[in-house]
Amino acid sequence: MSEATTPPQDIEAERSILGAMMLSRDAVQDVTEIINGPDFYRPAHETIFRTIVAMLGRGEPVDVVTVSDALTREGEVTKVGGYAYLHELAGNVPTAANAGYYAEIVAKQAIRRRLATAGQQIASMAHQPGDESELVELARKAVDSTSTATTSTVQHFGETIDAMLGQLDEKPNYAPTPWSALNDIIGGLRPGGLYVVGARPSVGKSVIALQLAKALTAKGSVAFSSLEMSESDVQMRAVSADLRIDLRRLIERDLTPGDWEKIRTRRAAWQNVPLFVDDNSGVSITDIKRFARSVNRRQPLAGLVVDYLQLMSQPAGDKRPRHEFVADMSRQLKILAMDMEIPVVALSQLNRGSTQRDDQMPKISDLRESGAVEQDADVVILLHREIMGEKRGDLAMLVAKNRNGSTNVAQLDFLGHYSMALDKGTPPTPRTAA
Repeated sequence: MSEATTPPQDIEAERSILGAMMLSRDAVQDVTEIINGPDFYRPAHETIFRTIVAMLGRGEPVDVVTVSDALTREGEVTKVGGYAYLHELAGNVPTAANAGYYAEIVAKQAIRRRLATAGQQIASMAHQPGDESELVELARKAVDSTSTATTSTVQHFGETIDAMLGQLDEKPNYAPTPWSALNDIIGGLRPGGLYVVGARPSVGKSVIALQLAKALTAKGSVAFSSLEMSESDVQMRAVSADLRIDLRRLIERDLTPGDWEKIRTRRAAWQNVPLFVDDNSGVSITDIKRFARSVNRRQPLAGLVVDYLQLMSQPAGDKRPRHEFVADMSRQLKILAMDMEIPVVALSQLNRGSTQRDDQMPKISDLRESGAVEQDADVVILLHREIMGEKRGDLAMLVAKNRNGSTNVAQLDFLGHYSMALDKGTPPTPRTAA
């Protein structure tokens, strides 16, 4: 095989890693922080690596003899070259202290192999039918995936249970919402989760979406796909909520000297807020994926907000019924949440079913155009606001579905003039200078 067609590899570095791991526990720590099994070019080397890591996970001693015994019990020892090959690995390693350096060499070669594979996939895509924008997005995803292994080691329940049990000492990796009443029900926004917020028009779902987006910026950058409002509209609502300035004064350009003083005092604090707004109307799921990945390349992504689901554009030539299209969009948003390990918040319109009921309270069956949205979502929150009467200004968040917990209702105060909602009884105190 010519050098041009030989996959990138460094067998000596792989051998040195395995030898070092059988000589030093510190070497195992150094190596496993950098690479995993699929980064090895030789399958036999991956098998030895996997066996060593599993042994240490069980608290067993690791050396040539014990590794050989473990491989024998697994029926793998002859496949990897036998005891003689293991002894050779341990005997020929230059120094176990350099295990991390050897691992970096192997990691780089693995990335090059995955780049070669991605290149072949991209070349094949160029000859496939389909939307060009979607093909470009798939190509970008293929390249993005080269920094991590594209295959996973097959492990049974018992081999992975300890990793889960070890996480029980840690607090859940939730991003809290701005409302303690809601956090008490759902815990917060979980990476990989799809959160659907449904409401009838003018109830306040865009206000809720913006507050959730701002809360997520505490964890990293946030991609806000605003299909209904311009970036300027989003910013005015953010300023109104942040400084407690009446939104109407911002819209009508009727600011008081006190308002301008608040803005001047607060301006520097907004400079580095990692909220990225895409206000292009009629975007497709491909555009939203591209936007999210672009933000992630700029700064690690903590969440995506889509306002709102039914406004997503159906590509020309797509003849599917609208409900099937929306079902596919919700499914792709769930997949995106899991792939990027971020919470995705998707707003959804409700149909008129709630207006025909005496109490006018929404139900999960009111989600417009697709019952599949309910299936894909980890959490479904339905908003109901009292527009008239003595309860005017009350906003109910009905947690109609909670995959990992119970359902309940969070009661909030809705302050539309400040473009925000607060926990019941919380005073809308103006922000001070940062």
